[in-house]
Amino acid sequence: MISRLSLNNFKAFEDEIFILGLLNILSGLNSSGKSSVIQAIRLLKEKKPLQDLGPLVQYIRSDMKSFSLECEQVGTMGTETVLFSYGRDGSIKEKNTLNGIISYISADRLGPKNSLPLSVDDAIITVGSRGEYIIDFLSRFEKEWTGHQVPRALIARDGFGIRENIREWLRFISPGIDFEYSSDNNTDTGRTMFNKHRPVHVGFGLSYTLPVIASILVHASQLAAKKIESVLLLLENPEAHLHPSGQTKIGEMLALAASCGVQIIVETHSDHLMNGIRIAIKDKKIHHTDVKSFFFKTGYWDGKNEDPVTVENLDIDEHGMIDFWPEGFFDETEKNLQRLI
Repeated sequence: MISRLSLNNFKAFEDEIFILGLLNILSGLNSSGKSSVIQAIRLLKEKKPLQDLGPLVQYIRSDMKSFSLECEQVGTMGTETVLFSYGRDGSIKEKNTLNGIISYISADRLGPKNSLPLSVDDAIITVGSRGEYIIDFLSRFEKEWTGHQVPRALIARDGFGIRENIREWLRFISPGIDFEYSSDNNTDTGRTMFNKHRPVHVGFGLSYTLPVIASILVHASQLAAKKIESVLLLLENPEAHLHPSGQTKIGEMLALAASCGVQIIVETHSDHLMNGIRIAIKDKKIHHTDVKSFFFKTGYWDGKNEDPVTVENLDIDEHGMIDFWPEGFFDETEKNLQRLI
């Protein structure tokens, strides 16, 4: 588990420290730095330029000579510092590496596809950043499912394993839906079916949500069975393309997963997802101190000088209430209602 994250001269950040919990919510306007936090953790893990984001020099805050990233991870052997820094002169400093499974699911994940690739790399143990390996992921772990029981908090249907619980959680999103998948190793392809229909006939929501639900259930089950030591899910907009009721349910699922020891950092623009988490706190499904909420305020760029992004920590009490409500923090509904009155 990552307990502390420090960003220095990284992109729009000047010097920011995040004290993390099991469930961490990143909210704020577009281009306010939320994705940069997720990118920082990925850099600490991969120690090389991230795909499609350009060379490392482009991560350095304007007019600065270098950036540095540092985090503290807590494991069975105690607390360890992980460091990665890069200078404009090409110098790199690094210390240690992040342990455990780190699964990044991008906002740019695949929508409904009639076929999906199977990976030929046995080292891949996640659904992939775009959810492209979801069938491969499920097929590989299906062989182990007899030894992996869904943690009690995440069970949607008693007496059933991971496959049926994936179906049941999808049914919270779309009542009555039935989910099946198959794979063909001769062509290295897999396919999903919803109510015996191709995914393209049932909209985007189910295909977008499936990698998130499957990742939570499989990794939480692995953790409970002590097959893995730790897991961190980096999720961008898991609520995308979902009805408000489905967004609320995903928020509740994130809280339940965190209560089972899965660390989650989620970027969201959804007040419904946020409320799902708050309700889970109020219902005592997760302790309020395990949930951290960060609100990002956009910096200012005049073409020459750049003011850094600022971050406010919002405390959530045991009743799911937030200590203060800053301007721009999930307040658009109230603003619009005021205009309609």
